[in-house]
Amino acid sequence: MSHSQRDDDTPVVLIAEDERPIAEALGDIIEDAGYRAVCASNGRRAFDLAREERPVLVITDYMMPYLNGADLMRALREDAHARGEAPPPVVLMSAAGWPYVDGTAADAIISKPFNIEEIEALLRQLIGAPVSSEG
Repeated sequence: MSHSQRDDDTPVVLIAEDERPIAEALGDIIEDAGYRAVCASNGRRAFDLAREERPVLVITDYMMPYLNGADLMRALREDAHARGEAPPPVVLMSAAGWPYVDGTAADAIISKPFNIEEIEALLRQLIGAPVSSEG
């Protein structure tokens, strides 16, 4: 996955996932769809990256070290509101059963394992196609 270059205006999707193969698979799907993927392996790092990168979408695992997905979502929303900005949509992922996970405040929830079509559909639904900077 590519890493940030300040002059790159490609919309960023932040992936917060502590299982590297899952993060890499998501990153590939996201970059194939025309976005730039940035990854964090824990909730605290994801929060910091979100403040730095200003993602158009956050996809987070529910079970994360330091800050779980729901807490990350709340922190991102509180931070955005404190700055007078709109928070990015948040997708919560979980391998656990949803009756045990409060995902009601998320913009979308998906179960693991996911498939490529599911992620592509979520990208279209929540953020549309990236705007090309080419003339």
